[in-house]
Parts: sequence; structure tokens; C-alpha cells
Amino acid sequence: MIRNGFIVSAVACASIAAAALGARAAGPSDGWRQVGAGIQGGVSGMAPTEGAPVGPNRDDAVIVRDNKGDGESRVATVRLRPGRAPVTTELLWLGVLPKDLEALDAVPGRAGHYIALAGNGDAYHILVANGRATVQGGPVTVPERRDGDNYESFALHRDRSGSVFAVWATRGSGALKAVVRAASARVGTYGLDFGSPTARQEFAVPLPNEDEVRHISDLKVLADGTVLVSSASDPNMDDGPFSSAVYNAGRLAVDGAHHAVLRLRKTDELTPLRRFTKQDDRKIEAIAFPRDGRAIWGTDDENHGGRVRFDRVTP
Repeated sequence: MIRNGFIVSAVACASIAAAALGARAAGPSDGWRQVGAGIQGGVSGMAPTEGAPVGPNRDDAVIVRDNKGDGESRVATVRLRPGRAPVTTELLWLGVLPKDLEALDAVPGRAGHYIALAGNGDAYHILVANGRATVQGGPVTVPERRDGDNYESFALHRDRSGSVFAVWATRGSGALKAVVRAASARVGTYGLDFGSPTARQEFAVPLPNEDEVRHISDLKVLADGTVLVSSASDPNMDDGPFSSAVYNAGRLAVDGAHHAVLRLRKTDELTPLRRFTKQDDRKIEAIAFPRDGRAIWGTDDENHGGRVRFDRVTP
């Protein structure tokens, strides 16, 4: 049931039934492993958990789902082990109920704390523990949001000095380029604060290049400042076929005044690190990098649910 805008019961997690999904669904031979069924089971954002086990095809992660209904799951944990089906556990959401969560990243240095970003630009600081995702304070809107903006990506980066920066982007669509912004960020015990953006850059990919192209469907910043993005195309039919690509988009730097600086590549300078065609039929909306050289891709394949896949990339 919902009281005063808070979810307080696990009907709530309608999809708690999906918790056992991973125990039933075997991973396909192409490496994709199902972590959600049907249109409510997509992966729209993902972050590895701190202290997860190290090893090939082995990790623990938190994922968000872009559901909008009152009784639909927003957050789940995924346990990934070699030779075993994923174990997906839907979490109870406690706090102001968001619609359309599209991105997730871990708060540097604070185990169990994450920032989830909704498509309208509202950011939620959540604590994941004991089967719950508990909102810390209220939602905070990203700076410079405009009416009609549609966001699908968010990342946090801590530099060598210990300062934290946020990077987020509109997704773009076709001829409309994505817009990437960066600003300082502070994640306190009960809330999130953004500084004023000090970097803004438009961005568009060469591939995919058909149907509705979403130039940035997710974004993450590696420890050295490398910015990686995924892009996806969607024919706006819930059965696909979809296509996707992953790129080294450029770098996030910090200048002498300790301001974030974006140095992103132009479209004609981009070459996919990975490309998934319509034959692959995967819509990547979540990327995570738990260890150097290791990556996990996550998909929201609409009627076909959500999947994850381990990979190795050299940016």
C-alpha cells in the first residue's frame, strides 16, 4: 500500500515473485543472462556493489528498472556466479516513489549508497541494505534541467584529491544530440547537493544509425577519467529489433580551479568498442565497470525482459 507518497509494503514489490527468476532462467550460449522477465524486467541502470567477489563472470550488482506503476519494482540486486543462473532479488522501496528510473551509480567510498536518476532529471540518494532501498532525503533535480529533457545516464567520479563530480546527459534522439553536463557533487548522510555545472558538451554517435537513435543510453566514468557511453536504437515497438554500441567518448578532467572539464570526441572520431546489431537484438541501457578491463552490459529489451553480459574492453 502507499501512504503519503511512501511505499510501505511489499505488495509492493509485485515483482517479488521475480526474485526467483534467476534461479529458473539459464544463461544463453551467447553470454547474455536473464535478470528480469517481460516489460517490467528491464535493466535501465546498474552499479556493482562494493566488496563484491573478484573473478571471471562473478559479481554482485544493484540494478534499477524504469517502471512507473505503484506496485512495480524499482530496484533489485543481482548475484552473478560462473556456471549458475543469476539470482535476482527485487527490493522494497521506502521513500518518495519515483517514476522511470533510468540510471544508477554508486557513491564513492560509501558502501551501500547509490544515486538513481529518473528520466525527468530527479536524482534519488538511496541506501541499499536488508532487502530495502531507502531514500535519504528527498529527490534533487539535476542543474539546468529544461522542460522536455529526457535523461538516461548518470555517473559519479572521485578524483585524486577526494572531490566528487557528477556527470549526466540527456539521451538525445536522432538529429537531436545528447547534452552532457558535469558539476561538483556532495553526498551527505541524508541528501545530495550539486554545484553549478562547469562543463557542457553536445554528443552524437555514428552507430546505431537507424530507427530512433538514443545517443547516450548510459554513461560511466572510469578511475582515470575516461568517459564510456552506450547508445541504442529502438524502433519504438516493444518487440524490437534493437541495436546498440559502446564507445570511449573522451575524458573528464579537473582544471586548476578544481572545476570539471569535459573533453568528448566528435562523431567522426568515434569507433565502437562493442557493437550489437539488430541480429543481436539487444538494447543496452546500463553499463558498469567493476574492475579494470572488465565490464557488464545491461539491457532493457522491453517485452523480452532484461539481461546482463560480462565483457572485457580496452578503452
